[in-house]
Amino acid sequence: MNRLKWLDRVSGFGGDALSLAIGILFLTEKITGWTILYFLILALCFFLPVRLFLSIQSGTKPATKADYRMMAFNLLFGIVLLIWPNQFMLCVHVFFGWWMLGHGVLNLVDFYVCLHDQLPGAVTHLISGVIFLILSVFLIIGRNMAIKTEVLSILAGIFFIVYALVGFLGHLFVLLKGFDSGRGSFSITPPILVNAFLPIQFYISIKELKRDTLLREKHESTPSDLRVYIYLKGKGPEMFGHIDISYKGTIWSYGNHDPRSRRLNGTYGEGVLIRADEIKFLQESIETDHKTVIGYGIRLSENQKKTLESRLEKLMERAIPWKCDAQLAREAGKDMEPYNDYASRVYKETFCEMYKFSSGKFRTYFISSTNCVILADELIRNRDLRLIDLTGLITPGAYLSFLNTQYLKKNTPVISRIFYEKGVNDPVPLSIIQDKTAA
Repeated sequence: MNRLKWLDRVSGFGGDALSLAIGILFLTEKITGWTILYFLILALCFFLPVRLFLSIQSGTKPATKADYRMMAFNLLFGIVLLIWPNQFMLCVHVFFGWWMLGHGVLNLVDFYVCLHDQLPGAVTHLISGVIFLILSVFLIIGRNMAIKTEVLSILAGIFFIVYALVGFLGHLFVLLKGFDSGRGSFSITPPILVNAFLPIQFYISIKELKRDTLLREKHESTPSDLRVYIYLKGKGPEMFGHIDISYKGTIWSYGNHDPRSRRLNGTYGEGVLIRADEIKFLQESIETDHKTVIGYGIRLSENQKKTLESRLEKLMERAIPWKCDAQLAREAGKDMEPYNDYASRVYKETFCEMYKFSSGKFRTYFISSTNCVILADELIRNRDLRLIDLTGLITPGAYLSFLNTQYLKKNTPVISRIFYEKGVNDPVPLSIIQDKTAA
């Protein structure tokens, strides 16, 4: 393990140095820069599968079907580039054109969200959105390959140089602070359209996880202080996953739960925070919504508990009570049965409390920026707690992969794992749980 960490550190410094050199080449020797990038991508297509295979063989990563699919995809893409190198630049133009188009649209929606919720960064999102849209149209339908290559060369040069400088700062920060967290708080977010909408199966094989969990099943000796629950289904929007936080028997769940405010096919609307009894909420998710639930128990120090409680109190300062249709019907003495939207279903099973936000972050839900993962980040992925060591754009799948890896290791705060599915485990009580010391 220590040898792999040392290799990762050395490769990190080397990768940043290479990024800086490539960035300078793109701004000075464009043909050389693109040639090096071609060979670099080609090398990565063959190197990444080998590295993943060695990680599986060394036991640092459990083998899954998704891993083998990714190895096959990388190898196939490398072979295609090797056979048809002349198509490389055309693929680059098309890929970045559509990526910029999607990124521009998302930035414009984020601009509106910031403007509506009075959040900082509205002007930045507006400028970025407009620039991305103009560049995307030019790259997709423009016929002058020379000019398109010139523009991409300048953008690539700036990106690689900034990426390298941020990387060096991140490594320096780690060395000075003395903890192993990769780039720490320094990171450049990967393309949203590549990361945000990856099915959770991309990160981990659910079938393999289920089988491994049931083999490790035993009673929990020491209750977890904090639990992170990840919900998923095999198809539809929920295949991307959902995250909830549980503390002292209470679930904190955030999402686009008001059907009257939903826009853009459910990806945008007024954010709703659900605060419910942990047992009842899990029961509803499994029995009524037929979701698979994977939970990880985390041990907290006394200072971490105080920090988390302070963050929860601060979150609720802007929260205002909101009532779903089922609750309104119940208070009016009417039958709740006809109301079957998600918020109403949860209320009928749990009689939970629901809130919207008067201002600031979480007032508006948007799938690519203010979502369930951002609530988890607000509460547990921060400098004060240092519980989740992830950088860039984080998805439920990334959380699941990280927490599962930490669970399989020794001497980490992730001390237990739960797997619930209808007909597999009954979530009442939460006692059948997988302790990481199990054989």
